[in-house]
This record gives sequence, C-alpha cells and structure tokens, in this order.
Amino acid sequence: MEGINLQDYQNLLRASIDAKLSTMDSTFSNSIGLKLTRDRLLVWLNEPASITLNNDFKSQIEQIISSVLYPYWVVKHKAGLSLVPRYGEPPEAARAIAYDLHFGIYQRLEVDRVSSTNLYINNQNNIKIALMDDYFWTPQVSPHLAIMAITRGGKTTLLRYLISNCSGYSKIKVKNGAIDDGAQSIVVIDPKLDANLRATTLNVNGTYIAPDFAKSDNSFLDTVNIQLKTIIDLMRARADRKKQNSKIKFKDLFCVVDEAITIPALGTSKTRSIYMGLLDRILMMGAGFNIHVIMASQSFLVGAQGALSSQARLEFGARILLASRLTIDNTQFLFKDLDGDALNNLILDQDARGLLSVGICDNGDGNIVPFKAPFFKDLGDNK
Repeated sequence: MEGINLQDYQNLLRASIDAKLSTMDSTFSNSIGLKLTRDRLLVWLNEPASITLNNDFKSQIEQIISSVLYPYWVVKHKAGLSLVPRYGEPPEAARAIAYDLHFGIYQRLEVDRVSSTNLYINNQNNIKIALMDDYFWTPQVSPHLAIMAITRGGKTTLLRYLISNCSGYSKIKVKNGAIDDGAQSIVVIDPKLDANLRATTLNVNGTYIAPDFAKSDNSFLDTVNIQLKTIIDLMRARADRKKQNSKIKFKDLFCVVDEAITIPALGTSKTRSIYMGLLDRILMMGAGFNIHVIMASQSFLVGAQGALSSQARLEFGARILLASRLTIDNTQFLFKDLDGDALNNLILDQDARGLLSVGICDNGDGNIVPFKAPFFKDLGDNK
C-alpha cells in the first residue's frame, strides 16, 4: 500500500463524484473541490451552487467514496455533519465536510490463546486493549463496553479475551501507581453457566457468579444484587478517599455481564427493580472510581422487559455489534444513529476467516467502522 498514488485516487474520486452528482442535478458542473490525504478527505464547494453542505449531501458523497476508496481506505462513519474551516478561501469555499479515513482494511487479530494479552500504551500514556490490528479500546477514555450478537455469535469468546486483557490492564495500572485497595479486578455474572467463561474468570483469580439450580431463580438475582451492592460500597469508600486527594487513581475493576437480557427475567419484580437501580448507579457513576462494565447480550432492549434502563444504555461509549448482515432491526439498540443510507455505506469485508464474528464497532471516539473479532488458535486458558 506504500505505493499508492494519492493524486490518482483524488482524480478518481473527482470523476466518480462528478459522474454521480451530475446525473442527479443537471446544473452541476465540477463545482466540488476535494483533498485526499492518508487519513482524511475534505470536500467543499468551489462556487455558489444548488448543492448544500448538509447531511443528505454528506451521505451521497460517503456512499461514493466508501466503494471507490476500498480496499486501500476505510471510511469511518460518524453521525452528524463534521465541518472544518478553510481560512483564507473565498466565502463559498470557506468550509469543508471532513471524512475520517483509515489507511488500509482493518485486519483481524490472530491470537495464540484466548488468554493472551494485547496491551499497549498510547501517546497520552493511556493503556489500551487491542480489538483488531491497529484498533484499540481504552477503558480510561471510554469506560464501558457493550457487545451484542445472536446466540453462538461469538460474544462469550470475545468476553474471555477481554477478561484476560482487563485483568492485565488492572495489574499494569497498579504498577504505574494506581492504589490497590484490595478490590477484585474481575467480577463475572454469567446466567448461562458457561464452563469456558468460568475457567477464564478463575484463571485470573476473578469472582464468578452463576445460578445454583438447587435454588430458585430469584436467589441468583439476589446474589447478583449483593455483588453489585458490594461494588457500590467500594465506590463510596473510594469517594471518601477522593475527598482527601482528588487526583488519586484506584485499581480498575471490571464487572462483566454475559447474556444480560436474561438476568432481569430470573427474579421477582422487586429484585428486578433493585438490580436495574444498582446497575444504573454503577454505569452512571463508576467511571470516576475506575469501575467499568462490559455487557454482552442478544438484545439491548430497555425497560421492564429489557436488559437495562434507557439511560444506562447511553453510558456505553464503546460498542460492538457482531452480525454478518446489518439491518435496522439489529442496529437499532446500540447504533440507533445509523439510518438506511448509512448502513449501505458500511462495507463488511471478508478475510481468510470469512464472515466469522464480523460486524461493526465504535471504540468510544464516535467513529463506526467494520469489525472483525480476534481469531484464537487455542481456546484454552493455559499460559
């Protein structure tokens, strides 16, 4: 890809845009300017025209450039209109629509074991967890992560990888000066008693909570609520210490919830209400005390029959949808800002693993991009 000629692609883009828009508007005549760089495309108007720099125009251009630039660039989709100033240009050309680009296709991670860690430090000295090659989740920046997929869609395997990495993340933060107040770094709530998820949790000395079939369903939700109350008590204790030192950083705790849509249904209306309230408080307030939530579910429906409240769902800045085909139905919960046009602009490309655990994601920066879950050569937890 190092031999790519930017000017050639810029000329191709101009020709493609001219051809497309001139058929839609008979008055259109090469009035669009553009500049392509390695990581951004700017599009502006060179002269007064019937075209307006609005969301409809942005979507039309994005549809063209998504296919023309592939596979040497991936267009990052962001909701809304991103305008940048062009100082020193004539009034009609003083602003441009900015399209952020990724140079090259996002590559799937090839990982030796599901217990392998892929941790890096960025320019701001923040630790980040690799999700793909050259694509990362930074819990310090975007504290909570949501993962949605159908049954056997790859949620639990991805959770196991994240648990191993989050455990390593917490240890590094302590080595770098975070206060270890004795809190557990990994707490896993698993209503389906997945043996592999349990093994991964215990492998990092985490707390694993699952139903006991000898007891009632409500007893499981009671146990979950006790654990969540323990986390909130930890938040209170850390808040008291922050009153003495506002800059103090604590050991990171990750609360991992699998198959979240099934949990509220396992209790009475009272225990369900308590569960929702506790989860709300952790999601809305936990980030300030180095407490994170990773939630996986088949659905992120909200309300009495849902996995969580509508406000709590908004707290997930980092989002992953595992789906080989994108529709309004499967994107409406985590990616409701995607309309039909935006869905058509997102290219889910295949690699040597085909459509295995592919989809879309947003690591918290607001850009939605194609996602490929890591491939593990060994699904065991041995070091």
